[in-house]
Amino acid sequence: MTAAMTSIAVTGAESLTAVEAPVPAPGPGQALVRVAYCGICGSDVPRYFDGAVHAFPQVLGHEFSGAVAATGPGCSTPVGTRVAVAPHIPCGRCGQCRDANPTLCENHSFIGSRGPGAMAQYVLAPAENLVPAGVLSLRSAALVEPLTVALHAVDQADAGSGMRAVVLGSGVIGLMTVLSLRDRGVDDDITVVDINPWVLDVARTMGASRTINSAEQDVAEALSGEPAPELVIETAGAAATIRQAPRLAAGRGRIVHVGKPTRPFEMDVDAFEQILRKELTVRGSWLSYSSPFPGRERTDAVRVLANAPAPPESIVTHEFGLDEAAAGFEVMRETGAERLKVMFRVFGEDV
Repeated sequence: MTAAMTSIAVTGAESLTAVEAPVPAPGPGQALVRVAYCGICGSDVPRYFDGAVHAFPQVLGHEFSGAVAATGPGCSTPVGTRVAVAPHIPCGRCGQCRDANPTLCENHSFIGSRGPGAMAQYVLAPAENLVPAGVLSLRSAALVEPLTVALHAVDQADAGSGMRAVVLGSGVIGLMTVLSLRDRGVDDDITVVDINPWVLDVARTMGASRTINSAEQDVAEALSGEPAPELVIETAGAAATIRQAPRLAAGRGRIVHVGKPTRPFEMDVDAFEQILRKELTVRGSWLSYSSPFPGRERTDAVRVLANAPAPPESIVTHEFGLDEAAAGFEVMRETGAERLKVMFRVFGEDV
């Protein structure tokens, strides 16, 4: 292991700087992870383009995989273990943590947001945040984090066999929601809605029963003449799909919001009234952790990816080196393109 490492830090809006620093030593209960791959999350986009970070400089990156390079006292994971890493670091002491709600920790840290992230050659992580990658390639293991977001959302709805489901939005989280629904037993009637025909094709390979291009067809009309869906999962965070969800759901149905809006919007009276008239259950879903931390979402994600109906790596459409970080972020703001997960190859499979 070399004594120095390179990381890519946000130093201002649309400003990235390569930083050379000593490789950190793991402390008690920590592991040093040699980074294989690191994906760009949608939440990283404003951090780069708008400089929306807690402080400069900030090394981003929380969707990553790698291998354990060194361990501190109290970390029992063997050096060389191939892992995905849960980036959320709950305090373990606040009321939410004591109530077994690590997702809602009041004093958390977070790899790639409040602490140094994995757009770097090495990163420190708590031992309990390590998730063995099993048979997955490390490229696929870097998809564990976004998949856990979808698994957590589906579990919020208590989804199960025989339910009819509609997924609004077919980006990375939308596709992961299809995999999650199938894993939780909803595999006969999953409809995915989007305006990009290319991603709808991908949704079918991931197990969607049906897709609807809402730019070409009215969704409610396409679903008319059959029972309404008991479950609607909104992953796009768009005003149109947020308003659409209660109109589509069946009476006493469930809506789960995963998508995060990026600008103010209005909820029209008629759409809101559907929540009342249909007595809908509306849930939010945030992060991806259950108790005991880091939760079953992690180990489930490894299994789901290993058994996906299509190679999970097909979701990775763009790959860059760390020295091409700015180009990777530019791809993220392209609209209507054949783009899903953008990923940085750090050491790749050669960790």
